[in-house]
Amino acid sequence: MRYAALLFMWVVLSSCSTSDDSQQQQADALTGTWIGDFGPAFYDRNTISLELHGDGKELTGTIRPGVQGGRMYRDFKAFPIENPSFDPKTGTLKFEATYQPKSRRYLIEGKVKKNTLSGSWNRPDDNRTGDFKLTRS
Repeated sequence: MRYAALLFMWVVLSSCSTSDDSQQQQADALTGTWIGDFGPAFYDRNTISLELHGDGKELTGTIRPGVQGGRMYRDFKAFPIENPSFDPKTGTLKFEATYQPKSRRYLIEGKVKKNTLSGSWNRPDDNRTGDFKLTRS
């Protein structure tokens, strides 16, 4: 009986540890600086960087200008992401962001594949859409 109780406790503790490890791995899949471009068409692109931090429980991030001197570089004040969610099974990342100086609200959805995050954005108030592709640096 004592052996069965010890075995049960070991199984419970192992599953808790695996769950925490899994959550940390999911956070690590996103944490870092992602650099690339976005735009409404292949000829209209702007460089951008996305800094993400996940701790397994919460995901936060900031959108910043891309590489200074890069193609179509524009300097702007960094702004935070809002309402982020990540599905580790599908690699889908969703979040919103509002660029306050021009009151532009973006809805962003992308997929993580290895060190690439790509997807689409939508600015519903202006009826504008486009895509993006970022690489973790």
